[in-house]
Amino acid sequence: MALKIYNTMSRKKEDFVPLKRRLVTMYTCGLTVYDHMHIGHARTYLFWDVVRRYLKYRGYEVYAIINNTDIEDKIITRASELGVPFTLIGDFYTRSFYSDLEALGVAPYALDCTASDYVEEMIDTVRRIVDNGYGYVVDGDVFFEVEKFSGYGRLSGQRLEDLLAGSRVEVDERKRHPMDFSLWKAAKPDEPSWDSPWGRGRPGWHVECSTMAYHFFGGTYDIKGGAVDNLFPHHENEIAQTYAAYGIPLAKYYMHPEHFLVEGTKMSKSLGNFITVRNMLRDWQPAEIRLYFLGTHYRAQMNLTQEGLGNSRAGYKKLRQYRSVVEDVLARYEMSEPDVSDLASADRESPWLKLAAKLEANFAEAMDDDFNTARALASIFEYISDAYKQGLDDPGDARALASAHRIFEDITATVGLVDKPGLTIGEHSGENDYFKGLIEQLVSRRDAARKKGDFAAADLLRDILTAAGIALEDTAGGTRWKLQ
Repeated sequence: MALKIYNTMSRKKEDFVPLKRRLVTMYTCGLTVYDHMHIGHARTYLFWDVVRRYLKYRGYEVYAIINNTDIEDKIITRASELGVPFTLIGDFYTRSFYSDLEALGVAPYALDCTASDYVEEMIDTVRRIVDNGYGYVVDGDVFFEVEKFSGYGRLSGQRLEDLLAGSRVEVDERKRHPMDFSLWKAAKPDEPSWDSPWGRGRPGWHVECSTMAYHFFGGTYDIKGGAVDNLFPHHENEIAQTYAAYGIPLAKYYMHPEHFLVEGTKMSKSLGNFITVRNMLRDWQPAEIRLYFLGTHYRAQMNLTQEGLGNSRAGYKKLRQYRSVVEDVLARYEMSEPDVSDLASADRESPWLKLAAKLEANFAEAMDDDFNTARALASIFEYISDAYKQGLDDPGDARALASAHRIFEDITATVGLVDKPGLTIGEHSGENDYFKGLIEQLVSRRDAARKKGDFAAADLLRDILTAAGIALEDTAGGTRWKLQ
């Protein structure tokens, strides 16, 4: 069966055929790094982790890139509120982002890139867009003229006038059309800026991903990844920019995991149901979180409940118990690590190998159907039940059991269901010295804000430190801190 992917662009499932036979190129939109990663993000990145793992399981070579946006209004605002350089905010939360991915068991990407490292390349992209007649300059700002690109709105499935009616667009009388978006923003006082042909300024958000993807792939790539929130305007604008600058499609396939709810309500700090990955890892194992998130198809809206998490904990316990039982059985036969000859000589008519073949077929059928992780997980637990029924106390041909178990472990690893303890901020390798210095800078900034009576900034700094697992104690001699 061919792997089929639901392509947002065509709104149907399509056979997956990479542009370069066995090589798959992917670009996943990362975070705007002004806060810690929350569990809605976690669902997205766990899904993309499984996509990469399954493509490799199927024999593809995967070259996957993820970015982090460290030049953006929210980051600049946060830095201004705290009185610190924007690079400090971006660097701190970039490290937080990748640490959380590691803690969740997300496999490293082939490449991660940071927007501020590629501003010169972004300037070149904007210049090409302007030179090709798709952009225009007003008072040092550069805008993309959406009416010049006939394909605008195709990804979101709407006409330009419909997009305008359904969007909250900031009024700017200088624009030729209200939906025109920023490619380059003229410098404002105390904001980061770079020299450009249009004066000092900084790149618009959308042009960052378009540029970095082209810089590394050199052309159209296979899969554009992100959450449904990225579909419009971010991915729509990326498509327009890439065509306007380079005359090529951005990607061949577009995939978008759906929205995330908490107990039936949209997650929000104001509602008190905003949950960071770090907070969740205090109570739940990474594999329990993964098992729960993968239990819903990525294109279905997901609702996080305590009951559902409890069921996933029970499921993961069942998985671990099964592994332990099989490993004990194989140890009795001194076959915990069977070599190739052992597996080759296993009885091909053995019920164990038939069970494993059934698992392989059911797993592949589920995953080939637009990465149906819910059905794939069901095939794993069905195999466990069948194995117990077959009888593990007296397995018969231990070589066949060992071979079947190797297949089982390959499949569970493909969905990332491996034992991995949660990590805290102080446990990420190579980062302790960095974090210590950064924490002390933030604590010092908070002390200064308190002395000036700027309690809003002081409270915000306290929240950042608390979320990072730092306990603060205010004393007459200053603030003391320690890792919780």
